[in-house]
Amino acid sequence: MDLHKFGIKFFAVDGQRIDILKLIPLYHRWIQHNALQELLIDVADYSHVPAGPGVMLIAHEGNYALDETGHERGVVYYSKRRLSGELPERFARVAQRALTAARLMSADAELDGTLNVPGNRLQFFANDRLLAPNTDAAYAELEPAFKAFLERLYSGAPYRLARETDPRERLSVTVQADTEAPLETLLARLS
Repeated sequence: MDLHKFGIKFFAVDGQRIDILKLIPLYHRWIQHNALQELLIDVADYSHVPAGPGVMLIAHEGNYALDETGHERGVVYYSKRRLSGELPERFARVAQRALTAARLMSADAELDGTLNVPGNRLQFFANDRLLAPNTDAAYAELEPAFKAFLERLYSGAPYRLARETDPRERLSVTVQADTEAPLETLLARLS
């Protein structure tokens, strides 16, 4: 599967404690100081949308957010452009960007240490319903590359997969690893 438009969300613990509007000045600082390894463009406030994308940082290659989809907050990055490499490497690159944003948010004084992303729970979602419809056949084609990425990310630790099966929804898989790993450890495994 030649998938390029997809996202990975790392769930936060007690994410509702965060004042999501504090992300607006934080993201603006990231733009001003080139805090991430891509062209950062703008900030979009969707905090008024129930279970929506929250406050987003719009970048050239993809978007970052403290996403609220499914009424669960988590740090997400999703790619909008063509990515190089094989599919497991593309998964790793998107996960790296989400983890880097989570690390920066967790350390930012503006959020007062309220963001806790243990890294042991994530969700993959495809943003290309034509190439990756939510069908058994599409998932079967995607699964080997996704599992190769998870083996690298979790270094052989056990995990469970739960796939969204409603064909009206995007192709998505939620992963629950048995053990937490610091964000730095996960980033090191993907570099």
